[in-house]
Amino acid sequence: MKLLPAHINQIKDFVSSRGFTEPDLQMEIIDHMACRVEDLMNASSTLTLGHAIKLAHAEFGVMGFSVFEDAMRSALQKRYFKVFRKLYVANFNWKTVPLMLAFVYLVSIICEAINRPQTMFTCTGLALMLALVSNGIINAKRYERYTKMLTFKMGSMYLVLSIVVFQLYNWLLIQLKIYTYLEASLTGLLFAGVLLVLLITIHTINKTQQHAVDSCMKLEEKYRQMLS
Repeated sequence: MKLLPAHINQIKDFVSSRGFTEPDLQMEIIDHMACRVEDLMNASSTLTLGHAIKLAHAEFGVMGFSVFEDAMRSALQKRYFKVFRKLYVANFNWKTVPLMLAFVYLVSIICEAINRPQTMFTCTGLALMLALVSNGIINAKRYERYTKMLTFKMGSMYLVLSIVVFQLYNWLLIQLKIYTYLEASLTGLLFAGVLLVLLITIHTINKTQQHAVDSCMKLEEKYRQMLS
């Protein structure tokens, strides 16, 4: 038998009551539960919906959804990482690479002309901080219902790693004054390269989050149509 809107609502309420906080994870579990309940009810015409839900839940073992939740979270993390990696690599193509090289060259020329690495780092850091705050506010409004998704948590992790690299440049070249032993042009190239990596990472995080939100919205739309 095909599940009715009332059946879907009951399954959603059952899964939601288990306290899942990530919308993408919750929708994946609802989808799995709905498919399994439908299979069980098709196998036995006398099986009630409530009993089918209990049987499907019992299949997860004594730990209930917790083990499946961990497995699904791990699967989603791997899926998002593959998407992030694919999108990151896609940034490097015959159209964008010349622009990246031009950006590195331009920034390195500016750094060499100013020849004050600490000032450049401070001003760029403040500009980046302002840009990240603005980007966060925009995304919070655009994806208001989805900001607790797993991909947003992973995006924060990638961003932190990129900022660590940026700060490593600051610590090694500026705080330890290693730049004094290097040519101004080389210092500028290194700074431009690190800055480019950080900007590409931010851009890729936004695209990955958009991809994940779109996938979650499609799954929600699937069940919204079933309920209409």
